[in-house]
Amino acid sequence: MRLKLKELIKKLKDQGHKVSKSTHPVFRLLSEEKVSFTARIIGTVFVALSGGLLYLDKLLVYLNFESDVTFGFSNFSNFLWAFTQSIAPIFMLIGIYLKPHKSSFLIAVYCYGLQIFWIFGSNHSENSMDHFFAFGFCIIFVIIVFFIKRLVVILNKRQNQDQEWLFRSDGATFFGQTVPL
Repeated sequence: MRLKLKELIKKLKDQGHKVSKSTHPVFRLLSEEKVSFTARIIGTVFVALSGGLLYLDKLLVYLNFESDVTFGFSNFSNFLWAFTQSIAPIFMLIGIYLKPHKSSFLIAVYCYGLQIFWIFGSNHSENSMDHFFAFGFCIIFVIIVFFIKRLVVILNKRQNQDQEWLFRSDGATFFGQTVPL
């Protein structure tokens, strides 16, 4: 009986180590692996570009660039806007893989926030209040991320306390009763 209990306790203690070792290499790379400074800069550019791509249609209109290739859209600008809306998240995912500087996400959040206010705006035109609201959107985003990170830290601390309660060095505790090892 005592031998089986020791084996059970050892398996429970080692279970955390086995989970971290057996995860897929991609997940390990995303969570643990360090990347070079150059890769971080490239990742930062990709994340910032994912937000900036949303305004490529406005830049090309400003530069008087127009094309007959519309792929069924009413004009080239609308096609380009829909296309960049589709590929911008892919750029962000590539950037996230390269572990960018966290501040670069604010550029993308600002641009996406500005797009949201433009889409739901009544006149679909640019005005200065949209930039103000997009800035507020960024601040709210940062506050939400801060609270989520804080909640994760609190939950991890509580989980560690529960594990300490279950496994003490002087014996194993199961459901409040200490069993000598």
